[in-house]
Amino acid sequence: MPAISIIVPVYKVEDYLDRCMESLVKQTFHDLEIILVDDGSPDRCGRMCDIWEQRDERIRVIHKSNGGLSEARNKGIEAAVGDYIAFIDSDDWVDADMMELLYKTAQKHQADIAECSWRCIYADKIEEETKNTGAVITGDSIFALQGEMRWEYFKPIACNKIYDRRRIFRDVRYPSGKLHEDEFTTHLAFYNAQKLAYVDVSKYNYDRTREGSITASFKEKNLDIVDALQSRLDFFYEKGLVQLQAEMENLYFWTLLDRLYQCHKAGIYTDRVKKLIADTNENYILNMELPILAKHKFELSLLKNSYRLFVQCRESEKKLAWVKRMKYWYYGNVCD
Repeated sequence: MPAISIIVPVYKVEDYLDRCMESLVKQTFHDLEIILVDDGSPDRCGRMCDIWEQRDERIRVIHKSNGGLSEARNKGIEAAVGDYIAFIDSDDWVDADMMELLYKTAQKHQADIAECSWRCIYADKIEEETKNTGAVITGDSIFALQGEMRWEYFKPIACNKIYDRRRIFRDVRYPSGKLHEDEFTTHLAFYNAQKLAYVDVSKYNYDRTREGSITASFKEKNLDIVDALQSRLDFFYEKGLVQLQAEMENLYFWTLLDRLYQCHKAGIYTDRVKKLIADTNENYILNMELPILAKHKFELSLLKNSYRLFVQCRESEKKLAWVKRMKYWYYGNVCD
């Protein structure tokens, strides 16, 4: 039984797959199985996967009809037999010692999840996500869930971690057909972990040069993040995680209001956007009773009045200055 099962969903990445696979087969940690999940790719990827399987006995290939990234990851989870699971996107690549670092970190700290940092590769620059201090941070599930909300240490990214297969994925799967699928899932993985370890060193290379990347432009599917954060908030209430609820409420409303504004900027005013506005306005009185920031309450009031007024106050510096000067007794200081 291998120590780590690496799951690689593959779809329309024929120009990038070899780079990814070279980085995996050359890992300094050899006790691996690499599961390539060909998600019905219409290009040469299926054949390329088969060739890689012939080259290295650690590689297994699963061919399936197209179902999306989440279904491909889930297929890999069900096939994996390693003690730990790792996910790598097939258009990215990893440093040669990433698996060794994560495995040793998990073993040393008896962690169910071990995580490292990453770097973003653009056409004209490289951006490190963190300062790469080498520091190791450990904590329990509550500490990790707080870090996830604050974008500190433990983050809602699938591909920079290894996970104890039995403990973490006994009841966790990725949601089919969703963008931001990591945001729907990572908090569930964190909750299942007794201990997590983060090492502040970049080992994952995130390719941001692809024109077809999901991050290339804002579209209606980007509203999936609102649904993801709502599901996380609901989960916190379901599990009675009182110490996390207020902060999660604020994160949810910050994201909701930002995405509604991004929809306006992108010229998106579909039935889904209209419904999201209507549902938010329907819960206006309840939202005003929540422990959220005054500025969120004020913007929710603007939205309740009209979407146009909400947008205008976000776009107009003059109106924004006026808003900041107003200190309604009900909302408090909206500059907070």
